[in-house]
Amino acid sequence: MWESTIACGLACRHCKASARRERDPRELTTEESCAFIDQIAGFRRPYPVLRITGGNALRRDDIFDIIRYAKDAGLKVTVAPSTTPLLNRKNIEKLKRAGCDIVAMSIDGATPEQHDAFRGVKGTFHRLVRATRIMQELRLPFRLLTTVTTHNVRELPEIMFLSKRLGAIGWYLYMLIPTGRASEELSLSPEEYEDVFHFIYDAMRLPLLAVNAIAGSEPYRRVAVMRYLAEREMLDRSALKQGELYSLLSRKLSRLAREARVEEAEVVEVSYSSKDSSIFGKGIFVAHTGEIYPSSFMPVTLGNVREDSLEEVYTGSEVLKAMHDASRLRGRCGICEFNDICRGSRSRAYAVTGDYLAEDPYCAYSPGSVELPPVDKEAILNQLRITNFSRRVG
Repeated sequence: MWESTIACGLACRHCKASARRERDPRELTTEESCAFIDQIAGFRRPYPVLRITGGNALRRDDIFDIIRYAKDAGLKVTVAPSTTPLLNRKNIEKLKRAGCDIVAMSIDGATPEQHDAFRGVKGTFHRLVRATRIMQELRLPFRLLTTVTTHNVRELPEIMFLSKRLGAIGWYLYMLIPTGRASEELSLSPEEYEDVFHFIYDAMRLPLLAVNAIAGSEPYRRVAVMRYLAEREMLDRSALKQGELYSLLSRKLSRLAREARVEEAEVVEVSYSSKDSSIFGKGIFVAHTGEIYPSSFMPVTLGNVREDSLEEVYTGSEVLKAMHDASRLRGRCGICEFNDICRGSRSRAYAVTGDYLAEDPYCAYSPGSVELPPVDKEAILNQLRITNFSRRVG
């Protein structure tokens, strides 16, 4: 992930970048940006995916040239622009011509009122809808991203089906990480997050669109394994701890699926993605100043692309190695029988405690609280077709 700029015309309540209206003069120049892309290509094939974020990437006059440079280097490029007036037909056509593979846009409400209140600017929802229509016309694939907060959690099924109607190829869910402008008051309780993970498992079983759980969703993998075992009577269903929020989301999801005549699939067909997760250090984040961080939600400096080799930082960082080593995790995460497939959100642990090796403060699970049969958890995840992200790069 590359934070190309922090300039943005929105005032989102959860912005991790604390974006502002004007560009920062310390941003990577065009030449430095291309040199950074050369470093990414230095990882050799299969290349990591370059996801260009912000702020609003469209605030950079050179962004289309940078995208083309990355494409010429052989990279796959995703761009996540803000839904401001700059996301107009002219610029969407430029994204297409530059070779952008996928556009990622945020949707944080099922209605204009709900979405705009979270984004801080009236009319943002309608701009999003117009942009999706143009992209469909141009056959430019796009995903929609939702940050799960107290503001919208009860409308997640409606947002999911709206995303499908708008033509998205995927719907990505981020659990709020309290950093930047995001306050803890927008976070769910640990029990509510658990309910959301159960909802995600159900949503993934609908052959509707690709559903992915991203930042802050690491415990989802534990929930998926537990659901699998419970469905096969290898685990008592009482161990699942499904609460009122899950009951509400489940009822809504079932109703909307019936109305759309969508039937549940036999297996979870879509992948868990950790491109933005810091859990195993398999993704990496470069800020607008060139600073290298484990993730966009963890401002722990690993180096700077202006001075350091990105590949050397990625392969040699002691911080990344520590997060990869379950024996170094503290608290519940250090003793959890699921830490071989989960290990909790390192970004959330850092945001709340200042210690990226601390236990995930928003995980509801108590280690040893279930009688786990002797099973291969990774094999279960593979059978559910949930990608083993501990072996992924990108």
